[in-house]
Amino acid sequence: MSSYLQAGKSAPKFVAEDVFGKPVRLEDYKNTYVLVVFMRYAGCPWCNLAIHRLSMEYKLLAKSGCRVIAFVQSEPDNVRKNIYDRHALRPPFAIIADKDRHVYDRYKVKESKIALGRSLKKLPYWVQAVRKHGFRQATVDGNVFMVPAMFLISPDSQEVVMAKYAQDFYEHETFTAVYQHLNFRES
Repeated sequence: MSSYLQAGKSAPKFVAEDVFGKPVRLEDYKNTYVLVVFMRYAGCPWCNLAIHRLSMEYKLLAKSGCRVIAFVQSEPDNVRKNIYDRHALRPPFAIIADKDRHVYDRYKVKESKIALGRSLKKLPYWVQAVRKHGFRQATVDGNVFMVPAMFLISPDSQEVVMAKYAQDFYEHETFTAVYQHLNFRES
């Protein structure tokens, strides 16, 4: 039995509040695909870059019938300060502060010290990418060894159709696999 959540399994349900106090329930997304992403912490420059990329991609994801919910293992104030207040393009999707990692645990998102070694090889490229957008290391209020993950959840059955656990602290996601699952076709 795998220690990870696999495609074909029911997505773990959750009820939470986003960082502005608005209730977010997975069940509220039954009529659309939803991309559930788990980041490290709000002050992580690479997580900020990933949030920026999701924000840029969001309009096309939504047009393709997919919404986004992001989890960050930080306090709500730190998410507002380090993400919403720092980004020129504010995230148009819910971000949930899960400091105690309750939902991370349900989705089996884990830490990995091995990922640090894999991450170091790509460090020069990452530094260049985060500098371009002005993302600098800020408050560390989460587990620095937490490895990001993302899950595409189907409408109606709310089954996991894609589960991706990163191998390092920031994998360059192109969203191709997500669009393939959404049956995205360019016209």
